[in-house]
Amino acid sequence: MKVAAILLDTGRELLYRKTIIVYFGVVTLVLLFFVLALQTDVANGVIASLTVAGLEGSASQGGFRLGDGAEGPGMGGLTAEMFVRYVQLGMAFFLYPLAILMSVFATASLVPRMLEKGTIDLMLSKPITRPALFLSRYAGGALTAALNLLYLTLGLAVILAWKTGVWNGGFVLSGLVMSFFFACLLAFTVLAGVLLRSTTVSIMITAVLFVASLLVRMPHSNRDWPLLITSRASRFLAQAVVETLYYALPRSYELVQSTVALIRHEGSVEWGAIFGSAASGALALALAVVYFSRKDY
Repeated sequence: MKVAAILLDTGRELLYRKTIIVYFGVVTLVLLFFVLALQTDVANGVIASLTVAGLEGSASQGGFRLGDGAEGPGMGGLTAEMFVRYVQLGMAFFLYPLAILMSVFATASLVPRMLEKGTIDLMLSKPITRPALFLSRYAGGALTAALNLLYLTLGLAVILAWKTGVWNGGFVLSGLVMSFFFACLLAFTVLAGVLLRSTTVSIMITAVLFVASLLVRMPHSNRDWPLLITSRASRFLAQAVVETLYYALPRSYELVQSTVALIRHEGSVEWGAIFGSAASGALALALAVVYFSRKDY
């Protein structure tokens, strides 16, 4: 019950700060756009006609286009199943990064705000252990962001199923993967927050770590790149940095690839990336909990 009360209090705080409300509003506007602007005519599983916000859809190489400039009249035999996948892939590439960014902005203040004088005194006076208090704050932020991501994916999947008759559960599963990815990323955010007590710096560090996790994937997957470095000591140091960052940070690229595979129904999630990201997030969260538990406030 004590943990549930902290979770509830965390949710109220996020609502009070309005960021999560803006996040929810953006997702709602996206869903309303698809409800009102998307008009389809499906016959025998094939898109016969398509209109989006008054723009006529027509066949294009490898997909469809809206308005003028299409290669031919009509939808060119585009199946409703392929149309749904194209739309969901586009939304994943455009909205998932935006959703992760908004989730970081919405939750980065949870730990620095808790550590403010007066607030931390009140928190520590509650009959709950420090690890349980800290983990409750973390879980509240992760759960709030996950609910918004699932609201987006489940809502869009339902709307497209209503408009086309095609249900793609892989899109909803991809939302679960991105929720998991954010939970791993949030562990580093709260670690930065408890060490530095700054919301702005926590956001900046999280962004840097996210970019770094993408960049180190390329040299990690290319075993020949160290040959470009002539000095043996420099080569060893560069390899050590790349491999340490790759295994210490969430596997951003592989998790994004997993969402694509789920939407396309081509393969499954990369479980190595799932377990590796979970381990890195758990380590960062454990370090944050240990520091918070031992710090004298």
